[in-house]
Amino acid sequence: MMHSDRHVTVVTTLVLGTLLAVSAAPATSQFGRNLVTNGGAEANVGAANSTQIVKPSAWTTTGQFTVVQYGIPGGFPDENSPGPRHRGKNDFEGGNAAKSTATQTISLGPSLAEIKTGSVRYTFSAWLGGWSNQDDHGTATITFRNTSGASVGSATLGPVTPEQRHDVTGLWYRSTTGRVPKAATQAQVTIVFTRFEGSYNDGSADNISLVLRSAK
Repeated sequence: MMHSDRHVTVVTTLVLGTLLAVSAAPATSQFGRNLVTNGGAEANVGAANSTQIVKPSAWTTTGQFTVVQYGIPGGFPDENSPGPRHRGKNDFEGGNAAKSTATQTISLGPSLAEIKTGSVRYTFSAWLGGWSNQDDHGTATITFRNTSGASVGSATLGPVTPEQRHDVTGLWYRSTTGRVPKAATQAQVTIVFTRFEGSYNDGSADNISLVLRSAK
């Protein structure tokens, strides 16, 4: 009987301890990881030539925004070009259009309690580039929106100019950090590729990332 009572006490203590641990866990699962879906263009089989258009999963696109395999013929970035160390097989390109865009909206619902206190910071980053000495380029913008859809804050990365690239084809890392606006309920990520020369829009991007963290 003494042994049985002790067993019940131990089990009860373990259960209560587990419940306390669960209740003390962070209320959000959005901290410390990339919230952009398919930010590295790896969810699709990339285009194998400059005329093929592969629309990226999880993005709403305009123009000829496309997923392209690294190293295909036509002067595209390859595994030896400046760019992400872990670049995978594909990047994003502008296709045969003067302007191509991709947009993704991320709900911040799981993090709203923390965001409303003003204690959440973000890091927004991307690899951006272009081709040779041409001015075609890409930008990446993060726009925080409230429940009405109005912008309550934004930041833009790029463009990376030919001068900054030293007229080299490839992608360069850009990032920005800040505090998530208290009224934000969504984060909208927009990539814009703009063509200035030639027939192909050589703006390029890869590894788009939005990471939240506590500022406490």
